[in-house]
Amino acid sequence: MAGEDGHAGDKRLPLATAFVDAGYLAPVVYAFCREAGGLYRPAVGRGAGRHRTGVLDRTSQTGSVVRAIGEGYHAAWLPAERLHLVEADADHWKSWAHQRLATAVGSAGALTFYRPGMPQEHLSLCKHLTAESRVEEFVAGKGVVTRWERVRKQNHWLDAVYNACVAGHLAGVRLVDEHRPGPPPRPQTPPEQIARNVPWGHRGWVDYDRVGWRRERDRRW
Repeated sequence: MAGEDGHAGDKRLPLATAFVDAGYLAPVVYAFCREAGGLYRPAVGRGAGRHRTGVLDRTSQTGSVVRAIGEGYHAAWLPAERLHLVEADADHWKSWAHQRLATAVGSAGALTFYRPGMPQEHLSLCKHLTAESRVEEFVAGKGVVTRWERVRKQNHWLDAVYNACVAGHLAGVRLVDEHRPGPPPRPQTPPEQIARNVPWGHRGWVDYDRVGWRRERDRRW
């Protein structure tokens, strides 16, 4: 948790969920997730070149395959493996993660790291996070599509960061300033109507003896 100075505080949160990349050695990942229980979930990212055929477009509704839908991801049931596979739009969530990294420290939605003990401690992480560049292109029928192209081979921690963002969203984490619709406002009943509905001598939410009687007196005078 970030403190007032933007640095990590002492508060620790329990692990809500963890993603395991199933893009490599998928059978091993599936076996581990089954044995570990529901806390660990296999996940795989789908880039723009891999989901134009409808892999992620099928998320318009749930069914026998897609069991849950989120923002740029869904959970697909794998009958043979007896578990759910989280398929995420890698381009969407890489953009989302980079937006968090580009947000000023201390501002809502900023993604920050701990202060390193050595100046070069975060150098490898930074190289992984910048191993891909954002490209926008026009696709007929879809408009402008954003995709990320790899410029260096070592991009594994970029995948880890955006998958952690997806896992956080699945666990219910939202941006601080993200709008959350609240319950609809309750209809306001005029005080006169409340007073008329309260029997004499009954003290409920409105003290009729004190409020209703005074209004009746005012009307008489």
